[in-house]
Amino acid sequence: MSESATNELEVQPNPVMHLIAPITAIGATILMRKALNSAYLHRTGREAPDPRDPAVSFVRALGWAIVTAATAAAVETAVYRIMNRGVHSD
Repeated sequence: MSESATNELEVQPNPVMHLIAPITAIGATILMRKALNSAYLHRTGREAPDPRDPAVSFVRALGWAIVTAATAAAVETAVYRIMNRGVHSD
C-alpha cells in the first residue's frame, strides 16, 4: 500500500470514545477478574491466590498475576478494537 493510500485510511478518533472506551474497558476488566476468580474457585476448590498475601508462595502469586494481567490486557485490547470498529464502520 502506498503512503497516500495509508493516509486516506486514517480516521480521526471520536472524542466521545476517548471518554467511553476507558470506562467500558475498566468495567470489562472488573467482570473478567470476577470470572477468573470464580473459575479458579470452581476448578480448584480454593480461592484465587492474593499476590499481596505473604502466605501465598511467590511462584503461585506470580503465576496468577501473569494470568490475570495477560487476560486483562487482552480484554482491554478487545474493548478498544470493538468500540473503534463501531465508530469507524460508517
